Amino acid sequence: MLKGLITITDYTPLTPEEAAQILKISRYTLYKLIERGEIPARRIGKMYRIDYDALMQYLQGDSVHQTSSESVNKNTENGSYFNYVGSHDIAIELLSDFLGYGSTFKLQTEFTGSMEGLISLFHREAQFTGIHLWDENTKEYNAPFARYLLSGEKYILINLVQRVQGWIVPLGNPHDINTWEDISRKGLRFVNRQRGAGTRLRIDQYLSENGMPVSQIQGYNNVENTHLGVAFKVANGEADFGMGIQFAAQKLGLDFVPLFKERFDIVVLQETMARPEWQEILSILNSAAFHRAIDQHAGYDTSLTGTAVYKN
Repeated sequence: MLKGLITITDYTPLTPEEAAQILKISRYTLYKLIERGEIPARRIGKMYRIDYDALMQYLQGDSVHQTSSESVNKNTENGSYFNYVGSHDIAIELLSDFLGYGSTFKLQTEFTGSMEGLISLFHREAQFTGIHLWDENTKEYNAPFARYLLSGEKYILINLVQRVQGWIVPLGNPHDINTWEDISRKGLRFVNRQRGAGTRLRIDQYLSENGMPVSQIQGYNNVENTHLGVAFKVANGEADFGMGIQFAAQKLGLDFVPLFKERFDIVVLQETMARPEWQEILSILNSAAFHRAIDQHAGYDTSLTGTAVYKN
């Protein structure tokens, strides 16, 4: 298990780490629930604190906040929020941080899978999304899925980052996990990603192409919603390996076996592009400071960041 875990002994306000332990979820899944308004939290500086009684109310299935869709509509109407729904990446968090200094609006993020992000964009539940979806038939990233799910819409794909994905494994790689084929090795516990995630789709494509039934994968139904969630499972000893980005492995002191480089793109509708909020975001995406902030993290390439890679 990870060292330094805190034992909950009283009813004082909880840290995200403490609340995540009670719910038995990753800290980053907890942040998603906070952003969606499902779990109420107070922000003190850059830190969140969660009321114990409210958390217990959530566990009992009682509603403690407005629903996600109500929140999105309200925030869009009052103009103080710009909504991102899509795949998770540290670059989105950095973008939110950059917008926190002097911006007239707040970036509200909801980290879902890439497919769900495109659907949310189509239904105007978000102003932009982030996706990393590989199409094996066309050997293209992202554009084929946008053409299918955003049929009839005018939109543009702008690169956020290029990043390396591979196996997240314990320090020293004790099970000698090195190739795609290792996913079906007997006796190894795998941690998967949720349905609709770009990483999950890439895994499923590999299994389908190689005729591997999911029943051969021990832990196929053990899922996490973020790369860091996967890394936490490996670090905690709950899984022997999982697929994710190099940054997540490095952050938790794990080893990493690279498998492929992918393109993570932002998708925005043409109707949104004239808005001042989007122009401010675009300015940040093209700034040298933003590129430098991303380049400090392992496994990232910003050579295309801010560049339009597809337009419909």
